Amino acid sequence: MADLGSSGGYDDAARLLASARARLAAAAADLALPDRLRLSDWQRSTVGALFASLVRDVEDALRAALLERLDAGSPAEPLRAALASAGLPIALPLLETGRLVGQPQLLSLLLRRAEEHRLAGAAPDHRLLGSLAGDEDSAVAAEAMALLVAQNARFDAFHEPLVGRSDLPAELRHQLVWSAAAALRRYMIEQHRLDPIAADAGIASAAAALLPGYDEGDGVEARAVRLAGLLHRRDRLGDDLVAAAGAEGNLPLLLAALAARAGIGFEAAWELLSDAVGRGTAALLRAAALSRHAAASILFRLAASDSAAAARLDAFDILTADEVERLLAPWRADPAYRAAIAEFAR
Repeated sequence: MADLGSSGGYDDAARLLASARARLAAAAADLALPDRLRLSDWQRSTVGALFASLVRDVEDALRAALLERLDAGSPAEPLRAALASAGLPIALPLLETGRLVGQPQLLSLLLRRAEEHRLAGAAPDHRLLGSLAGDEDSAVAAEAMALLVAQNARFDAFHEPLVGRSDLPAELRHQLVWSAAAALRRYMIEQHRLDPIAADAGIASAAAALLPGYDEGDGVEARAVRLAGLLHRRDRLGDDLVAAAGAEGNLPLLLAALAARAGIGFEAAWELLSDAVGRGTAALLRAAALSRHAAASILFRLAASDSAAAARLDAFDILTADEVERLLAPWRADPAYRAAIAEFAR
């Protein structure tokens, strides 16, 4: 009888067949996308690099914690050598082809980080935060300085963008840690024949060590929300400041400012601002009660082309207050409710 195990011909052939079908399905899905929804090559590569960096960071921490928990000597020594090898990716190859990379909340965050990097790189200067960091209001100065430091830390040695360790919502951080842990578990059991009970004990302990003390409030976006909220309460979140955040490509502060003025959440502001059609962007700027001049400044700074910016400005001009309220009603509700509404609108 032919060997049908994991190293046998049948499983290998089935995997090849599944891979071929998956490639066709992906190609068909990509071709079916209208141009306005298709990611650019730069967005794809940047999001992919951000995801890989994020996973590597978690995987490295898990592997280090696992090494402390594995007993020295045979048969664990080959596994120890593999876990200690910086050039051997283990969890990443499994996770970058799995469901995690397409998780809506994570994908939204990665796309936002990519756009933030693009806008900031094209800005002529970045004076706003520096000015606020020297503000005579000590509370404003402290929040601005904290945001400035956090933003400057989100680059690697080659000035490529990173997702900071505290930039993930806690729930998403937990999901990432446990997904990487599950990938390591599979590797340990399949490749090194480690007893599943022993693998689970070590991995659970290592993953649990990474989670306590995690504070999403230290992330850039959380700090931007605090600064914008403080300025709003001080009645200092005027059109000039919001337009300056846009002009400098400071996407976190721009989104936080628009969210504060429109009375919605940060994530909701991003969903509206990144609307491919453009009506959401116009509605957000209207809801934030921006002047036409400030709105135009932001639109022409963010849009891919002048014609796209002009179309959004036209939408801004004709939207009535009632229309804005109707459009923004779901974004003032619970995010889960918003997601459910979107499902039924397909």
